[in-house]
Amino acid sequence: MHKASSLLLAASLISGCASLGNPEQDVIAALDEQDYARAIQVINETPESHDQYPLLQEQYAGILQASEEYRQHLMQEAEAYGRRQQWADAFALLEANRSKVVAPYAIDELTASLAILEGRQLNELLADRRSAQAQAMLKSTQLSDTLASFHDPRAVEEKQRLDAEFERLRSDLTRLGEYFAEQQKWTQARDLLRYAHQLAPDQPPSPQLARAQQVLNNADQRARAKRNQALQTEAEQLMARYQRDGTMDSLLAARHFLDKHKGNPTLDQHRDRLEQWSRRRFNEEMNTGEALYARGQYKEAYRIWKQLAPLYPNDEELNKKLERSRRVLSNLKSLQQS
Repeated sequence: MHKASSLLLAASLISGCASLGNPEQDVIAALDEQDYARAIQVINETPESHDQYPLLQEQYAGILQASEEYRQHLMQEAEAYGRRQQWADAFALLEANRSKVVAPYAIDELTASLAILEGRQLNELLADRRSAQAQAMLKSTQLSDTLASFHDPRAVEEKQRLDAEFERLRSDLTRLGEYFAEQQKWTQARDLLRYAHQLAPDQPPSPQLARAQQVLNNADQRARAKRNQALQTEAEQLMARYQRDGTMDSLLAARHFLDKHKGNPTLDQHRDRLEQWSRRRFNEEMNTGEALYARGQYKEAYRIWKQLAPLYPNDEELNKKLERSRRVLSNLKSLQQS
């Protein structure tokens, strides 16, 4: 957080020169709380007529950089919570600090990914628990019929409870089994769906049960499922790397990998998620570049737009902005040399 400290020092130097209020004090207070979004908002709302305007503008790029560093710190800490399975702490940290960063899209993406990881881990735990419950429940399948022969109201109530437990367990086993089938974890899918069918043999089984049995009985399909699982793992690792470091190189590496395997439907969900991330980042940074350009920070605007080019190289609006900023920078350079 040394960047924030240096910004505080720089901001404090401009204190006392306001004639139309003290926006610099608001900037200092925001930076003291590591609220970079608020600091940027104060600068944006300061009119050009204010005598602090030029000095506040000089802080703009530095605050953006500090916000990026703070965001990366938050994300690393949240991921550490996730690795320790402290999911509530991870989500609380991100939620409490999301509004403090200038471009929260990466935090939104991490929040969504952590939710997927948490759900995956929870499903693993529930699968073990539901399997054990199914084994126990299958030992008492005759109990419901036996209870039906009793006249005692307690037996009627117990049968109703037992039947409801059977149905809830069957439904949960089916949901979990189909989830693991989507993940191509066929052994877990088969076992869970088999239990669900055994609990209710008079009802048609999930179509995924036959699919799981077919895959597990076919060597070629087992090998294909194993390859697909490896592809999913690599895609998730590449996407997680982008979430950790937030660099364009990492985003492009994940995009290249998914494009390389474009014909594989196993990665469709990963492609859709990455496209959402790409489009969100593109829009955010296009706007950031425009804000910098409007403040006369042409070099910074050009740098941001330039790094976006590989993401959508044929985007007409981006190419116009790049050409416009190139001309301005070239003209400025010519003026400096003359």
